Formats: sequence, C-alpha cells, structure tokens
Amino acid sequence: MKEAEKVISSYYQLQRRSATQNAARTTVRMLESLIRLAQAHARLMFRNEVTQLDAITAILCIESSMTTSAIVDSVGNALHSNFTENPDQEYAKQERIILEKLRSIEEFTDITDMEEL
Repeated sequence: MKEAEKVISSYYQLQRRSATQNAARTTVRMLESLIRLAQAHARLMFRNEVTQLDAITAILCIESSMTTSAIVDSVGNALHSNFTENPDQEYAKQERIILEKLRSIEEFTDITDMEEL
C-alpha cells in the first residue's frame, strides 16, 4: 500500500509541476480519481489491498485520457492498441517505464531543491 501511495503521490506532484499541463486540470479531484481507479483495479484483480501495479494502472488510465502525456508518450494511443498475448508482461513493461521516469524526476527535483539552498 505504501508503494502505491508513493507512486500516486509522485505522479500527482509531477502533474502539478508540469509546464505542459493546464494547471486548472490538475486538482485534488484528479488525485481522488487516481486513488479510486487504483482501488477499482485492485478489486478487479481480486485483491484486498492496493498494490504498486494498481497505482501504475490508474496512471495509465489517466494518461490515456489526456491529449498530452506526462510520462507515457512513447506508448502511443491506448484507444488504437491491440490486446497482447501476455498482459502480465505488458503490465510489467509499463510499470518499469513509469517507475523509471518518476524516479528520475524525483532525483532531478531533489538535486534542484538542494541547489536552491
């Protein structure tokens, strides 16, 4: 659960900082939506607790609904994609992409914050 919270929190903070996004679109309502989507995915997968994968799936849903993407530009339009032979492998791939980007952004932000001191 803590991992899922961290992923959702990092993504929300990224959206708030992103210059390409409309600031009015990134509200607390978006954060609530991310949480509800992650909870819904956990229930869909018959889990009682939200996992990091559920948080990643929520982010993919949000990213797919936006005209511009903060993280998964390279994935393409989800509406024009095919179902894969191995969905678990595709989930793992998407999870790696998003976590790597969130970590690199966090590291950059930490360095920038330290330089401001």
